[in-house]
Amino acid sequence: MGLSASAQMIWLMTIVTFLGAVVAVMLVFWFFSEREQILAALRKPEEQRLEARIPARVGLELSGPDEPLIYETAFTENVSSHGARVVTKRRWSPNDSVLVKLPQECLSSRARITYCQPLKGDEFAMGLQFSLVVYDPPSFFTSDRKST
Repeated sequence: MGLSASAQMIWLMTIVTFLGAVVAVMLVFWFFSEREQILAALRKPEEQRLEARIPARVGLELSGPDEPLIYETAFTENVSSHGARVVTKRRWSPNDSVLVKLPQECLSSRARITYCQPLKGDEFAMGLQFSLVVYDPPSFFTSDRKST
């Protein structure tokens, strides 16, 4: 007893629909299991981390490169060879330059402000990007040099 052509077509469409739904569900589960990697790949290049950050609390002196009257002492949350996340009391402007000096060092380094986001109270989180390797975090930011 054979099926009619229309019954065969309905049966084929049912199987294709079922298999399509299975593939769609598998893709959704794969996307959610890999979402961090997918989102990292989709970020703008300037938002991607080039290197790992090391948690460290180090005191810095920040000043405007063209306005020496703008001055602030701040602390890092994390550091890398080319950047740092700093907590400040002042709102700085993204893409501006800032001079960064470690109190125990003589030289200042210029950094670009990548972001400045409000935190709780009157604090701001600021991302700094150095164009050159300024500090070697594993050796420089050791426990005997950390500020408290």
